Amino acid sequence: MNAFTTFLMVWLAAAIAMSAACVVARRRNNMGWVDVYWSLLMALSAAAVALLGSGDPLVRIVLAVGGGLWGLRLYAHLAHRVANEAEDGRYQSMRSATKDGPLSWWLFFQLQAFVIALFSLPFIAAAAASDASGLWLALPIWAIAIGGESLADRQLQRHRENPGNRGRSCRTGLWAWSRHPNYFFEWLH
Repeated sequence: MNAFTTFLMVWLAAAIAMSAACVVARRRNNMGWVDVYWSLLMALSAAAVALLGSGDPLVRIVLAVGGGLWGLRLYAHLAHRVANEAEDGRYQSMRSATKDGPLSWWLFFQLQAFVIALFSLPFIAAAAASDASGLWLALPIWAIAIGGESLADRQLQRHRENPGNRGRSCRTGLWAWSRHPNYFFEWLH
């Protein structure tokens, strides 16, 4: 299967899944679920692209496991947070700035589906690799990325659990160096 067809398949599957996710989020009155489903669909896209790829089998296995673990870790972290906290302020602001209609939220979820497809492009390229010679560099980068993102998420969670920090930005640990170290490591991945 060629790269463009794989891209379109990921996008279509994500669009269908994010339509269902939009219904769930609206019923729960918490649009933060978009992030939860986005991360789960990223894990699934890594596995699907690895399965559909025609490249070196070892690279495809590493892609499925590495991309899958990354997405599932993020999914578990976000699902816990969204299920146990009030709706994120970003989504509250979006809700107050829009008519909060079903179409506007569905379009927002569809934008996230397109981002899933875009973020799957490196997975598609890796799944087409004809040899595993690049794994010596890819695996340490993956380990640094997932480790850094996990650390940043734990540091932010500890900050948010302290009632004295309510309304204040996290400025300790990795957060002293960057406003969004978790996003930095996510992009590194």
